[in-house]
Amino acid sequence: MKRITSQAEFDALKKHGKRKRAPYFDIVSCAINKGNDFGLAVIVSKKIANAVKRNKIKRWIKNFAHIHSDLFRINYDYLVITKHGIYEFGRDNIYNELEKVLEERE
Repeated sequence: MKRITSQAEFDALKKHGKRKRAPYFDIVSCAINKGNDFGLAVIVSKKIANAVKRNKIKRWIKNFAHIHSDLFRINYDYLVITKHGIYEFGRDNIYNELEKVLEERE
């Protein structure tokens, strides 16, 4: 798993990616031709929670990606955009929803 850090990668994801919606987050995925891995970025707005909770949400999602890397396609970039109420939704529920959304292939 590699981190997506450049603005160009974010823009390409937003422009060309396919969006899958869930109640507390959206996943945008886009095919790339770099390396033999997948990229991941997590966006948690300041409006959602304070810094401690935002970082915890990011750690939960990154941990899920590390544990369940088989659900992510190789040579794809993924962007997880969180929504209000995700922290209260809880880690286990987030894991279950992520698994459901990622198992749905195009």
